[in-house]
Amino acid sequence: MTKTISRILIAHPRFPPLADDYADAFDRAGVEAKTFIIEEQVHWVSRYVFRRINKLARTLRLVPRGTDLFRQHRLGEVNHLATRLSEEVAAFEPDVVLCIHGKRAEIFQLQDSNVVKIGWWVEQSNDWSDLEAASRGFDLYFAFAPEVVDTIVSHGRDARYLPHGANARQHYPIAGSAKEIDLVFVGAWSPWRDQVIASAFDVTQNIALYGHSWLKKSRLPRDMLRRIHKGDLILGTQLNALHNKARVVLNADRTVRLGLNMRYFEVLASGSCLLTDHALDLHNYFADNEHLCVYHDLEDMQRKLRWLLDNEDERLRISANGFREVTQHHTCDHRVQSLLASISELR
Repeated sequence: MTKTISRILIAHPRFPPLADDYADAFDRAGVEAKTFIIEEQVHWVSRYVFRRINKLARTLRLVPRGTDLFRQHRLGEVNHLATRLSEEVAAFEPDVVLCIHGKRAEIFQLQDSNVVKIGWWVEQSNDWSDLEAASRGFDLYFAFAPEVVDTIVSHGRDARYLPHGANARQHYPIAGSAKEIDLVFVGAWSPWRDQVIASAFDVTQNIALYGHSWLKKSRLPRDMLRRIHKGDLILGTQLNALHNKARVVLNADRTVRLGLNMRYFEVLASGSCLLTDHALDLHNYFADNEHLCVYHDLEDMQRKLRWLLDNEDERLRISANGFREVTQHHTCDHRVQSLLASISELR
């Protein structure tokens, strides 16, 4: 006998919008979905009183970093989120609760419930102390990187592989959209990204840069930065429109050592050409010069960016292949089907 579901409750912070993306995909699969947004559930006492006291105590070095003085308080973040999640389960009556981690709503108040409890780890950490606490008490646990799955399994807990995917109804080619921008980069400032953007500027000055901390921390010339930095945040339909205007979308994530984040899938789903530095798991999904282009250092990035800008036919070939690969194999709809198949195996 297989288990089928009709309702699912999805818990995750507001950003990135994974809860909304997967609620949409479950709805399309015939499963009524509701989101439980973590930030919206934090009690005002915790947000405005407990957090300030915790911050002050850590600043004065009265307690170690990461200590929550109010962990046991009923209005503290841990207990209140657990209570709110339990109340939402009682009201909505889902068959499944899907908790997407890192920042999480604890499920300890659901241990006596018949609801199926599923967790999904999507953070850049493979530390067992984090994973042990996060994966405790779930009926099924998934991770977006094979290395995380291996770590959990090596400690005697079951875990399965579930990578990210693109919401193809949010990220898609826009008919008639003109390629007006040579290079688009979306992401917060980092020292490596500073170097990458400076090198890209030597190839083209037609750049649109979005992300926080650039104006505060970047060492790029101020006139250059003011010319290319368009804003701190861009999401949803505006982000998709931006990708559609780009001849090349640049990625610079060399600190990523686990899995692939959503950007890889979303850029390709928009029909754009992605130029990215190497990521450990990239080869599990995409082929260099077939679905996207990979650079290995700054000189290589400049050379490949020039080549992509000068060779429209090759750029269009690569972007078309990347779009096809994502839409056929790597959307949120595909991930939901994998989740439903795993749930159906539960007795």
